[in-house]
Amino acid sequence: MKNTLYGDGIHDDTAAIQEMLDSGSTLVALPVPEKHYLISKTLVLPSKVELRLDRWTTIRLAPKSNCPMLTNSDTQNGNTRICIRGGIWDFNNKEQAPNPQMLTGTDNPDQVKRMPIPEDYPIDPLYGRPSCLERTMPWHPDRYWGSGIFFLNVDQFEMSDMVLKDPVTYAGKFARLTNFTMNHITFDFNEGNPSPNNMDGLHFDGFCRNGKISDLKGACYDDLLAFNAEDGMSDSPCFGPIENIEVDGIFSDRCHSAARLLSCGSMIRNITIRNVHGTFYRYCVGFTHFFPERKARGRFDHIVLENFFIGKDLPLESDWNKCPDFPLIWGEGNGSIGSLRITGLHRVEEHTPVPAVEFGADFEIGQLTMSDCSCENHLPEKLVFLKNDGKIGKLSFDGCRCVSAPGAGEVEAFVCNGSVGE
Repeated sequence: MKNTLYGDGIHDDTAAIQEMLDSGSTLVALPVPEKHYLISKTLVLPSKVELRLDRWTTIRLAPKSNCPMLTNSDTQNGNTRICIRGGIWDFNNKEQAPNPQMLTGTDNPDQVKRMPIPEDYPIDPLYGRPSCLERTMPWHPDRYWGSGIFFLNVDQFEMSDMVLKDPVTYAGKFARLTNFTMNHITFDFNEGNPSPNNMDGLHFDGFCRNGKISDLKGACYDDLLAFNAEDGMSDSPCFGPIENIEVDGIFSDRCHSAARLLSCGSMIRNITIRNVHGTFYRYCVGFTHFFPERKARGRFDHIVLENFFIGKDLPLESDWNKCPDFPLIWGEGNGSIGSLRITGLHRVEEHTPVPAVEFGADFEIGQLTMSDCSCENHLPEKLVFLKNDGKIGKLSFDGCRCVSAPGAGEVEAFVCNGSVGE
């Protein structure tokens, strides 16, 4: 080994670790360090390799590195059989360039708090100057996003037993991922750089399929899970369908949301999310469109939500985005679901009186099945369990056990301002 592996938290270990990854060995196991590992550039994993760290070994991104900590070697043609196990992956967000989605070149054009572009901000690869992030920009793979981990175009991908700590934006960003498994992931987030916004947990873009995700713990300050078929720049190669994914076990208090499913035309289907425990201040699960300039309807089918033990919470005071108080299960307008089944949704509410489940005026569901649900109200205001302003073709609603704490408002099981065909 030509390069020295220090592990003292002072010297740069990037070259030594990359040398081990490039050695051709199928297992690269880092020894327990004296203090922690320090890297300043993205570690690039080839095909057929497992990178393993002790469960509580920290590997930290050096100040002003402004790059992901991990990626794969061939994002264009693809890699296969990549595995990462163990470690506390410290993205060190306070010492990186701030969140590019919280910058502006003008004075608060959208009436949401933003900060000026710092003079030493990373140079945009297309414009040759520091730039804030705009959806109208052409897509570029090397643009600074603030993501901690980025994998694109990998078959047979695994990551487990990891702590993802303090990202600038998304802890993990993935696209064109197939046959993947992610287990035992803990999110350990501070309140951001410069604010607790856009700090997703695991963010999946188009062409992700055939995946199992389980045992996720900790609060995120955007979607803990995002399944976004069309997200980011309009010419992104990561736009496409998402399918065949099972999620089992989310444990999170005062989190932005458990899962977002976003479609502007590509199909998101065969998604099961079960065993969710926690409180959420935006929504718990959202079926969203988000981009008004993209006219195609969102498309979802065969969605199953099971065993949710949830309630609302209040946003962090340091949150720069002042968003509406959405319901826990939310169907935004301009979206269509073929089949949605919700079983065992149990809500105990102590913070805000929004409905438990609500579908907007331009939202359509072919078949909605709901059973074994309950809602317990601790607020003085009235609560609604299911509110439909959209169009439901067929509704099977076995009822909801509605309970009011002493002195609390009533709970109404179903309010319909839209339509139900059958």
